[in-house]
Amino acid sequence: MAGPSVKIGSRIESDGARGTVKWIGEVPTTQGTWYGVDWDDAVRGRHDGSHNGIKYFETRFPTSGSFVRPTKVNTGITLEAAVRGRYQDDTAVETQITEQLQRIIKARFVELVGMNKVGEKQRQLEQLETVVLNKWTIWGSDESDLSVLLPRLRHLDVSDTLLSSWANVAHITRQLPSLRFLNISGNLLSLPEQPLEHKESLCHITHLVLNNMMVYSWQDLLTCCTMFPKLSKLQMAYNNLKELGPIPDGLFDSLQELDIGANPIVSWEDLCCLGSLPRLESLNANSCKLMEITFPCTPATEKTTMFPSLKQLTLANNTLDTWKCTGELNKLPSLEDLVISYDATTSPFFQEFTFARIANLMVLNRARITLKEKRDCELFYLKSFSNEYFSSGGTEDARTDHLTQDFIQKHPMYAQLVKTHGPPMDETSSNNQKHQKLKDLKIELKVVTPDHPEREPFTKPFLPTTKVAKVKMMLKRHFKINPAIAVRLSYSSVKGGKTFEIPMDNDMQEMAYYSIRTGDTLLLRW
Repeated sequence: MAGPSVKIGSRIESDGARGTVKWIGEVPTTQGTWYGVDWDDAVRGRHDGSHNGIKYFETRFPTSGSFVRPTKVNTGITLEAAVRGRYQDDTAVETQITEQLQRIIKARFVELVGMNKVGEKQRQLEQLETVVLNKWTIWGSDESDLSVLLPRLRHLDVSDTLLSSWANVAHITRQLPSLRFLNISGNLLSLPEQPLEHKESLCHITHLVLNNMMVYSWQDLLTCCTMFPKLSKLQMAYNNLKELGPIPDGLFDSLQELDIGANPIVSWEDLCCLGSLPRLESLNANSCKLMEITFPCTPATEKTTMFPSLKQLTLANNTLDTWKCTGELNKLPSLEDLVISYDATTSPFFQEFTFARIANLMVLNRARITLKEKRDCELFYLKSFSNEYFSSGGTEDARTDHLTQDFIQKHPMYAQLVKTHGPPMDETSSNNQKHQKLKDLKIELKVVTPDHPEREPFTKPFLPTTKVAKVKMMLKRHFKINPAIAVRLSYSSVKGGKTFEIPMDNDMQEMAYYSIRTGDTLLLRW
């Protein structure tokens, strides 16, 4: 079960570190063969590929190069050996795997606990549908027939291995016609000179993970994707992409889900390069460096032609002006589900206002609302900005409105909500009355956990129409309680100098059913 013959471009491992062989030969004043290795770790080596003033090979970093004797490197094992070693009690490879684990964790002794206790279904390799070999030192596949060994395999994770080329990847997938999911993240693969030569071997993959591909640019990633004509889901996070670019016509016509998160993308204009994808329904841009969202060519009250099918957008951990961006996001014609970070201390009614400001939105930060709750949010939004509406040209007869452009830019959905629900009451001459009505619509409650006094109480506004089940879900998220744990909800109220506690034991009832009022206290127990 010897490893492959080492050549320029081979990936190797030594003492837990991994690198690429960039040069093979003798170094003057010494005898025997040396490998010139460019290590993945910038400080693992000693030089930039030079020795005694002679440049032998190029390195990615000034100190990532070194010369290593062949006896000091591990060239890896085959996919077949790794599968048998992990999913089958194969003593022929157990010693090799033990040595590999020793190198990875730098331990003298390693016991493969449970190696001889693998379930019967896993012993039967032909039954396996999922194989996870993350961080194993796999270099490729031998000449055995994987279609016989793993006939039902649908999901394969070979991330962070010693694979060095797309030819090796294609050699594996060609033998696995049932394979649909492939995770190839964290591998330093040389780009194929003729990528379309591998298209037939990779065409059955529908979900591809290309996270942290180490040296790939946006164009390199697109080149790789030309080999996968049937992709419906693609993940390309952690690739240090600062900019995107145009997508060739037809490349992603079948793509429905895309994860581009954790890349330092600053400009929303770059993300708009994805706006032409006809079937894209879900886009993850978490933890980028986006500062604004704008569709400047689309008027405030109209829909953009970009992202025609986008239903779900994830934008957490970006430094966005949330008020402006929610107005712009209303231009997306199909947006129903949004994840976005906001400051609850400065935007206490952000959720209610966002549901009102984005016409089709029904899920915000994983919380789904009913049509009735959405209507309540829209009415609350109308009331909250009624003064501004009337002072900006609005009237109680919407047909005579002459709203200013500033108001329309700030509240692009307001006029549509007026048409749907009717205009708010003109309360500009009676602020006290207005504030009283807002208080009636929202109830402020203190939330405490009597059985867990270490958890800080907090105050939160609720709509009376919110169902008890949803309140429980919201509080579980706030206190980071396991969703599977059953919780009990009640509230305490002071009446006539006495404190009463009323259980809220019907999850399907709205809060208003229990006559709860501002100033009462919610009690959560589990």
